[in-house]
Amino acid sequence: MPVTLRIAFRNIFEHKSKSLIIGILLAMGSLILIVGNSFIDASRTGIEITFSDNYTGDVFISGISPEGPVSLFGVTSVGGLAATPIIPDFEKVLAILSKNPQVDAYSGMATGYGIVTKNPELSIDQTMHAVGEEDDPSESDPSFRFFFLFGVDPSSYWTMFDSVRLTSGSLIQPGSTGLLVNEKQLEKISKWMKKPLGVGDTLVIQGFSASGMKIRELPILGTYVQQGEGAAPEQMSFVDIDTLRILAGMTVGSNEDIVLMEEQFSLLRAADEEIIFGEDLFGDDIIGAAPAKGSFDEAKIQAQLADTKARDLANTADTGAWQFLVIKAKDPSRTNQLIKELNLSLKNEGIEAVAGDWQKAAGPYGQSVDVIRIVFTIAIAILSIVAIIIIMNTFVISVIERTGEIGTMRAIGAQRVFVRKLFAAESVVLSLFFAIIGALLAIGVVALLRSLKVEAGNPFLAILFGGKYLSPYITVFNFLGGIAGMVAVGYVAHLYPVSVALRIQPVQAMRND
Repeated sequence: MPVTLRIAFRNIFEHKSKSLIIGILLAMGSLILIVGNSFIDASRTGIEITFSDNYTGDVFISGISPEGPVSLFGVTSVGGLAATPIIPDFEKVLAILSKNPQVDAYSGMATGYGIVTKNPELSIDQTMHAVGEEDDPSESDPSFRFFFLFGVDPSSYWTMFDSVRLTSGSLIQPGSTGLLVNEKQLEKISKWMKKPLGVGDTLVIQGFSASGMKIRELPILGTYVQQGEGAAPEQMSFVDIDTLRILAGMTVGSNEDIVLMEEQFSLLRAADEEIIFGEDLFGDDIIGAAPAKGSFDEAKIQAQLADTKARDLANTADTGAWQFLVIKAKDPSRTNQLIKELNLSLKNEGIEAVAGDWQKAAGPYGQSVDVIRIVFTIAIAILSIVAIIIIMNTFVISVIERTGEIGTMRAIGAQRVFVRKLFAAESVVLSLFFAIIGALLAIGVVALLRSLKVEAGNPFLAILFGGKYLSPYITVFNFLGGIAGMVAVGYVAHLYPVSVALRIQPVQAMRND
């Protein structure tokens, strides 16, 4: 093998121009692969930290929807209007969590959407229609301002997550009603409404969900700024859980069974009009006389209309309804194992709920990283194919130029295995050398990008950057993976030239020399 390597090094230096062409391609491939993966890893890590440290914890439990995957942003479904399911048998789920020794803390949560309009009298449909015909939502004076509402359990949420820093007012406390608004969002709303807004002022919030529209006037309890440099949207506001349940249609009335008496069932089953309308509604009573049995009783009807118990019940928040449970693990490195244990426990109890990681909770945000990685992988695959073709052609030219040398080696007894090893050694040595150069250049490029502190100018770039600033980083796995990938490209590229070399007959090769 040392003899093969010495010959390989000699051949590389004797054909400097071709070796340099191949080497530059391999070095560029290594650099692109490592730097690209450093961006993707930074993006994934940034989103993971943003969600797991601030909103979702290590494990996320939700109900199951037939419409699609469930995340903090609702159900990913066609049209986006599917109702977010609540966690069934909530108390049983809490019992499962309390018994698991890997669970450190947990808290209930629900989310929803709402808007603030300049004209609270307009419905959401009218507001959207106004936007479509009169305003451009991208302009400075839109017809509404959007809120992403987090309904939290204040008794446990604030101790689990240190995601916000108060700038005025107070956090939502148990029993309080109101909003905790992002400071930047409130500044924009104040400018938009042309009046200063602060703690104690009220906003009319129109909540919309699959069950329709609900309106609530809510006081501003406080303002906050996001802790750290995560990619949290400024439209996110915290609200007391009872208000969120009402705005999201999570009411007791929607969960009540309707109980009908036997005579009412009989009436519904009747097909004969005479049975339904056969009796005189007002009977034969004359005005002023006492109503006959079965006839219309105005006083009774008025009394029934005055009883608002059923209506109040239908608009009362279901205090047992939670859409999500967020969990902190005692050992985050064992999160996958904890998820498996919880899903097994939920299945054994027959509870229609599922546990997942931060990426399940992040929904579209988490999926964006996978989409970027897939696109990048496809791009790298295409570049690799192009590089293999170019390198292969260069190797073929090199083989043709060395026909006499190969023929002489074959003539003096060199076997096919020796020739194959020789070309393999040349390709591996060349690929390894220049791939390492490309990897070292990638470290320099990443260090330069981090030092420049390129700031994300919008939420989309904040997601791609993994935070407020562009902060790519190189892992040992990606560093070695980039080098190994380019060595593999070089090795694959040499296979065809080897087959060409092995077809050369010694006598013909020596005659052509």
